[in-house]
Amino acid sequence: MPPKSNAIAVAVAAVQAAFDVEAIDLVGRLSRKLLSSINPSPENDCLYEQNDASIRELADRIEKEGLLEPLVLTEDGFILSGHRRYEALELLGRTKVPVRIVAVRRSEMDRDDYISLLRRFNRSREKTVAEKIRETLVDLDEDDAYENLQVAREKSVNHAAHQGLKEIVIEGSKQRHGISDDKAEHRKYILQIVEDRKEYWPLSVRGVHYPLLNFNFIRGYYHPRRTDHDFGKGPRTLKYANDDGSYDATSNLITRLRLNGEVPWVAFDDPTRPVEEFHPFKNAQKFVTQEVERLLDGYWRDLLQSQPNYIEVLVEKNTVFHMAKQVTKKYQITTRSARGLCSIDSFHDIAVAFEDSGKERLILIVLSDFDPEGELIPHDAGRRLRDDFKIPSENLQIFKAGVTREQISQHKLPSMNFAKETSSNYDAFVERNGGDTSVYELEALDPKAMLSNLDNVIRSVLDIDLYNAELRAERGEAAYLEATKKTIRQSLKGLR
Repeated sequence: MPPKSNAIAVAVAAVQAAFDVEAIDLVGRLSRKLLSSINPSPENDCLYEQNDASIRELADRIEKEGLLEPLVLTEDGFILSGHRRYEALELLGRTKVPVRIVAVRRSEMDRDDYISLLRRFNRSREKTVAEKIRETLVDLDEDDAYENLQVAREKSVNHAAHQGLKEIVIEGSKQRHGISDDKAEHRKYILQIVEDRKEYWPLSVRGVHYPLLNFNFIRGYYHPRRTDHDFGKGPRTLKYANDDGSYDATSNLITRLRLNGEVPWVAFDDPTRPVEEFHPFKNAQKFVTQEVERLLDGYWRDLLQSQPNYIEVLVEKNTVFHMAKQVTKKYQITTRSARGLCSIDSFHDIAVAFEDSGKERLILIVLSDFDPEGELIPHDAGRRLRDDFKIPSENLQIFKAGVTREQISQHKLPSMNFAKETSSNYDAFVERNGGDTSVYELEALDPKAMLSNLDNVIRSVLDIDLYNAELRAERGEAAYLEATKKTIRQSLKGLR
């Protein structure tokens, strides 16, 4: 270890080099001064915080052990090192204290240089995270940091040009026609359905098309062109029906209603086209502020931890998936979108989740169409979980929450179409339904009725007393969480 005098000399040389000043005595000379004649450096507040509790502890140590290090002062009486010791000595009522005076005057120094000098004289003191951050900022060269940022930004913005990529020049234009009077009824019913189902936004085109079948209206007129064999016979009416033409007309009209502002953009979504978005921050301080404000805000008590069974909900369509979550979220039940028949990966995940839960029984609740494929989903799920993943029948229960034969009768649902004979489950479906080949889509059910039935099925398979006990426990935890958040946020307030 180098001699103490050598270490001091190295420190002096470093400070002198940093300020590019003539050789001065920064080691200082020992003396004694009246405490009342000493002034704290106002710039110290830019770097460090004072804490009443820690000052009290320091005063107690000085009382027992004495002042181990003198205060370091400028020639004009400002503290370079020892602000905490100064406050502790005031607390003890001391009048005259040992000091070390260095050959600099605060009144003759640039403010930034003086702050840097304070930083150098306080390297060894114990500091908070916020104080360490402010110290590091003093040591950084802002010009160098900004120049590096500019170089990186230029490379990023003009990267494509640097790589020789050819930019596409857009050709042509997109012209959409206005909404004609021929579509007045079609327009009226779309707006009515969108408004009636506002609490279930975002909707899908299917979610509007099927309810439109309950209205008897003309969606428009077909005007024969000169090349048509019907030319000269006048326009033909086009009744709204469950066909591709009507569906496409609804899709086109919804697009135009969104573009002209009659239908809010957020009313519809296309879940088949995933998007990955990033949400950056304007600066690091905003990020820190957000994280501190959100601290401990993500707590969810496991409301199903005391349930004897493991429960999941399987939804055939993405168009209904987000609606189902309005119910399953409050129970914290895992919800999966099957998009038809589930992949083997989904069933593997269900089986693993059930095994990891340690529960007695796996209960699967299904929402699917009433057609050959939709009716096959519960059976296909049961077979795969039982036969592929070896879950015993006695540990497996499957229920269908919709669409069921009872719901079709209760809500007088209109038939969407007839079962396709090409379906592999056609014969079983027809036999199970007494020869009836009518099919019904999930979207044909009123959302309130569908979600109410899903809620009833979930509550029928849950032990409600245990669930309510977990809710009460969660409510009781709120005060503890709030107190913890306030305490931690208060201690971190210096970071914001």
